[in-house]
Amino acid sequence: MDIPTCLLCNLTGESRDHLYFDCSYSFDLWTLVASRCRIRLQRTWGITIAQMEMLSIQKPYRLLTLLSWQATMYWLWKERNDRHRSNTFRSVDSIFSQLDRQIRNKIQSFWRSNPTLASKMMQSWTDTTGTSPSS
Repeated sequence: MDIPTCLLCNLTGESRDHLYFDCSYSFDLWTLVASRCRIRLQRTWGITIAQMEMLSIQKPYRLLTLLSWQATMYWLWKERNDRHRSNTFRSVDSIFSQLDRQIRNKIQSFWRSNPTLASKMMQSWTDTTGTSPSS
């Protein structure tokens, strides 16, 4: 049985490890997201999983990183399926724009129950200076 070609990069066979984040398209999106979370960028599935399991930063930044990682996987899978089903193609920047809005909305949903958490998460997500959150 032939492995289908990756619908995001059209370069190699599709697999979980390729899609998350060996594929150049998915890695470009993950690069944008990881830079916002100020985490060291990993390209392989196994190392990325281990990295997410061992995050040792303060709760607001850990939660933001996990939410962002989850959103990245969701948007990549959605883009893959949209390409397969309806032959629509979006740029990495277009997807990042939607992912950014999703993360901001999720952070705002914490505001009522924990304004301090929400404030720290929003400040970290919107701070594009590249400074690291304190541990």
